[in-house]
Amino acid sequence: MAYIGDFINHGKSLKTSGTSIIILLSLLEDVDSIDVFCPQVNEDIEEFEIPPKVKLQEFYTYDDSISILRLLKIKWKNYDTVIFNMLPTGFGNGTLANAIALFVPILLVKFFRRKNIKIIYHNSVFTNDVRKLGYNSTFDKIRSFFLRIVERILFKNVATFVLLNLYKKRIDDAIGYNKVHFLNWKYLETVPTLYLNEIINFHDIKTQDSNIPTILMHGSWGPQKNIELGLMVLKKLKDEGEEFKLVISGGINHHFPDYEIKFKEILRSYSGLIDEYLGPITEREITKIFLEASLLILPYNAPGGLSGVLEQAIFFEVPTIAIDFPEFREQAAGVGFVRLANSVSDIEDYVREFLMNWDAYNARQRRINISKKITQATDNIRVLLRND
Repeated sequence: MAYIGDFINHGKSLKTSGTSIIILLSLLEDVDSIDVFCPQVNEDIEEFEIPPKVKLQEFYTYDDSISILRLLKIKWKNYDTVIFNMLPTGFGNGTLANAIALFVPILLVKFFRRKNIKIIYHNSVFTNDVRKLGYNSTFDKIRSFFLRIVERILFKNVATFVLLNLYKKRIDDAIGYNKVHFLNWKYLETVPTLYLNEIINFHDIKTQDSNIPTILMHGSWGPQKNIELGLMVLKKLKDEGEEFKLVISGGINHHFPDYEIKFKEILRSYSGLIDEYLGPITEREITKIFLEASLLILPYNAPGGLSGVLEQAIFFEVPTIAIDFPEFREQAAGVGFVRLANSVSDIEDYVREFLMNWDAYNARQRRINISKKITQATDNIRVLLRND
């Protein structure tokens, strides 16, 4: 097999999902070897042992169109399956680099007649409101117009997997016949942190005990999130006398560097409320923050696709309050500890209710069944091996 895209210590937006794919595929007996073609190594890295079947090649550079174009030179016919892990902005901040990256699988299928190409595609102009995600300049509108054309070609010609049934339906409704399929991504987002903590083969693990509830807000922060909404609600509850510890973690979405000033101003405004701001955290630390969390709050303006943070909360069975978006509704279907809010008052009521019932909740020992969930995630990923 071959894989093209972000991988741990190599890349930005999709390194968690890319690492999940590689680790699980490497565990399958049907997979003999995986060649990973990824970006150059990041400045900040964490220790990671490459799985035995995996060979890593730092093949291209973010925003470097020429290095990305070199992907066409690889002898793709030597592989049974080639997987591209992509989103419209996954190969840099520049338009040209991302456009070339999207055309590579199209060219491989249409002109080189490769039948072994598959794409995992995380969001699209056909599935997401790019303006609400922060791409609202005149140039962004022009770019979205051309992206719509490219994605139409991509979806109609290349086997593409999206991570929500909702997105498959939106693409069907928008363009008619296509080669887009649904890939069940349940539990995959936790694979790298379990692997790094050497607990991926455990049967189960126990959550951490706590004297007072720890409320977590975690993510890659940018204009698509609304951290101030969460902080405003929690300040009101704190002023009413509610007791809790507030932890915020995660760095700034690299596509919106200007947001950092606003983000720091918000944190400064609520500094008396925030007990810990951890900043960007490593994949290894994901396990710790979720095992210690009593409640997760996801304050979004708009979802950018399947929420990796929500998937991690579901895996670790952390009670969660999120905005009632269709994406979250699909992810949380049948999950009783995720509550979806339609208003600020809903969020207030749900948090207050959780805090009122904290003693009873905390008295129950929670054990997270790892083996069952990893088995399900592995079964889900097998669909990528089929060439029908």
